[in-house]
Amino acid sequence: MKKWLMGFAGALMVAAGFAQAQNFEEGVHYEVIADEATSKPEITEFFSFYCVHCYRFEPIAKEMKSEYPDAFKKAHVSFLGPRNMGETMTQAFVAAQKLNKEEEIAAAIFDYNFNKNSMLTSKEDIRNVFIVNDVSGDEFDKAMASFTVRAAASKMDRRASKLGVNATPSFIVNGKYKMLPQGFRDSDNFQEDFSDLAGYLLEK
Repeated sequence: MKKWLMGFAGALMVAAGFAQAQNFEEGVHYEVIADEATSKPEITEFFSFYCVHCYRFEPIAKEMKSEYPDAFKKAHVSFLGPRNMGETMTQAFVAAQKLNKEEEIAAAIFDYNFNKNSMLTSKEDIRNVFIVNDVSGDEFDKAMASFTVRAAASKMDRRASKLGVNATPSFIVNGKYKMLPQGFRDSDNFQEDFSDLAGYLLEK
């Protein structure tokens, strides 16, 4: 009897998971933006340090990174920013990655832009953020001038353009599915439901 009850409980859990997955609807919670998926599972958040909504989505991005560490990545876009600073900021983001300072630099830039109300509007402003976070001025200059950093930044922009990204934040799963935050207006736990959608789409 006990084994039967355990088996029945397990079946209910599976059924509940299946029902939850079935509640995700194309056109409501996600849309298909490409015919073919990437060869490897991936969740890409296209964001900008000049986007206040991206700043507010940081806890959700961190949750996804924690839940799907092998799949989640961020890509900065260049179409936002004062005085054509978007491209410079994208290169700075790549430089932070190459210098293994992505998390510290990202947190600091968001803090300056939206907590301290001290928007970064020049390359020198960004350079100073790196210096405060233990990256020398010379290291920053070399990284920003390197072909590797510039090429990687250009690649981010090309991919965003190819996928039709024109707003931030945009979460794209497997290069095929765009997640739709507006589909969760009635959610009791947006962060959990949105993250569950990412997991569902990873396996589609």
